[in-house]
Amino acid sequence: MNFRLAVVLGLFGLVRPVLSVVGAFDGGVLGKPVGPIVVTVVICVVQVVAVVVARVGNPVLTLGVAGVAYGVFAILLNLSLQPVLASAEAIPLPGYVAIPVFNALLGLVLGVVALGVQRMMPRLGSKER
Repeated sequence: MNFRLAVVLGLFGLVRPVLSVVGAFDGGVLGKPVGPIVVTVVICVVQVVAVVVARVGNPVLTLGVAGVAYGVFAILLNLSLQPVLASAEAIPLPGYVAIPVFNALLGLVLGVVALGVQRMMPRLGSKER
């Protein structure tokens, strides 16, 4: 498992809530509901590609930890914005557990996808005659 990569990918996931905070999803090209979905898909693809390119030994665990890291970072972002941003609502108590758990599950699913891609990579480069 690559812990450093997991933390970096967790931080990278903050692109989506930051874009939401700055109003990028309020209209235009990234307007709701398309914008948040597209950004989420791009983040997921980047995470899978990063793990595959880095040839991480355990992509499932690495992306699972990245999901937990993202959940913790998202909670900390929310807590840090509550005093200065009226739209930063308080997270209900169960959310403090649910957010990291849900994102860990999403990370594990992405890790399984990355593992599948890693296993296919040698076949993609070979030529049959």
